[in-house]
Amino acid sequence: MSAFFAQKTSEEHLASLKSPSRQNPQIQETNFGNSVSCNGYAENGFNQMSQRLHHFIWEHIIRGTWQKKERPILLNSWEASYFDISEKKLLKLAKEAKEVGIELFVMDDGWFGERMDDSSSLGDWEANTKKLPGGLKGLSDKIHGLGLQFGIWVEPEMVNVKSKLYVAHPDWTIEIPGQPHSEGRNQRILDLGRREVQDYIIESMSKVFSSADISYVKWDMNRTFSDYYSTALPPERQGEVAHRYVLGLYRCMKELMERFPEILFEGCAAGGNRFDLGILCYFPQIWGSDDTDALCRAEIEENYSYGYPLSAVSAHVSACPNHQTLRNTPLETRFQVACFGSFGYECNLCDMKKEEKEAMKEQIALYKKWRKVLQQGTFYRGRSFYDGAQSGMGGSVLADEAGNQMEWTCVSEDGTKAVGMLMQKLVVPNTQQQTYYPKGLLPDVRYHFYNRKLKYNIKEFGDLVNTVSPVHIRQDSLTHQVLSKLVKMDGETEDFHAYGDTLMYGGVHVSPAFGGTGYNDKVRHYPDFASRLYFMDGEVKK
Repeated sequence: MSAFFAQKTSEEHLASLKSPSRQNPQIQETNFGNSVSCNGYAENGFNQMSQRLHHFIWEHIIRGTWQKKERPILLNSWEASYFDISEKKLLKLAKEAKEVGIELFVMDDGWFGERMDDSSSLGDWEANTKKLPGGLKGLSDKIHGLGLQFGIWVEPEMVNVKSKLYVAHPDWTIEIPGQPHSEGRNQRILDLGRREVQDYIIESMSKVFSSADISYVKWDMNRTFSDYYSTALPPERQGEVAHRYVLGLYRCMKELMERFPEILFEGCAAGGNRFDLGILCYFPQIWGSDDTDALCRAEIEENYSYGYPLSAVSAHVSACPNHQTLRNTPLETRFQVACFGSFGYECNLCDMKKEEKEAMKEQIALYKKWRKVLQQGTFYRGRSFYDGAQSGMGGSVLADEAGNQMEWTCVSEDGTKAVGMLMQKLVVPNTQQQTYYPKGLLPDVRYHFYNRKLKYNIKEFGDLVNTVSPVHIRQDSLTHQVLSKLVKMDGETEDFHAYGDTLMYGGVHVSPAFGGTGYNDKVRHYPDFASRLYFMDGEVKK
């Protein structure tokens, strides 16, 4: 038996709010809404519980145009250029995006007011014409001219002191009068409990969204709450500030979603800090985390999967070394982790090597083929990186301990198609033999099981190239560089037919990993942080 609790109970929620009706019986509150509790239950473990919650969210929480619509593959400009954007740079990046098969180009922060860094202009939602001479419409028209959809980033709930909005309305922020304010990311929080602030956000955003052909909006919120105080409420009602803020936020989101039903809205709060059912009632997907490191993201996405469907979690492939952790992970692993979600890229394609862009092109084509399964399929967790923690085992790299492997399967609604992923943290000596156990297949259906055929750069094998080369090749020499461009090592092949019950209960004994001697197309190149995708196509019943 498993259970999942999405929010606190009503009594806990009221207590945490320090509801005025509980603090002071003299206050007559006639309309003070409270949150709803969402509980999940399953008799057959956490996978079944998660699947029931996913179905509930798809059918009853997410709504509107994008409720069950497949999400486009996007490229976000943030990690490519941060605040240093211009129309010329963005168009160059967009052209590269179109070449590899991207469908939606997203301009992130830096496009409005005098926004050169994070110290100014939040609240001043007009395009910086030095960066965008034709404004949003001019850029949007050119992006659409390339055959791409266009999206933007906004942070409507915040304001910088260095902004026209703050100068005009310093009383619109949440801060304690007469006290030094605790700022985060050089910004302050607008008091969304005030109707006039809500109206400003709704109208200013409506003006932005209607000024160009905008298909997607990333709605960010980049700081935590502090200095709780609203000048719109008397001292004895300050316990209501946070709750009324959220109610005001919901009004803004609801009004804008109804005014612009075709826009795909994505929630964000310095990553996934506000990932909940309330936001999903208005925005059909949420940015999972600013940490795009594939190893971290694998855990993050698995954790989200306990309560939320894959389509609700936005996941991107980013550059290496990763901008958050400085970790290097294989490009294919970055893709294979990110594809289990609403998928995109966040890197500078203009600086990518030709072979990297070719790999991305193949990744995108593959994702388009399997998008419906990966976004709307039934998700199963198998082995997990958390298995070691649950068993109390350590983290030795000399023993095959629990917690070194992660295993996922996503199955189409009718059970005839499935995508599986196997991933490892670190190479462990003498553990070349591994088994993948798919889940959710139809027992009496025969499947074509196959892997994604890959080729590998010979440089990844270092000076082991000399075990097969007729002449000596010094590692990292010019000869080594030239050879790596001309010769690629074939990856292993998994290709056979078997019934669903055989695959699920017997498992698939995948090709052995490299173990120190010999390499050919029957051996897996499976270094640290490596992963594999496996595909199952249903053919005939018994």
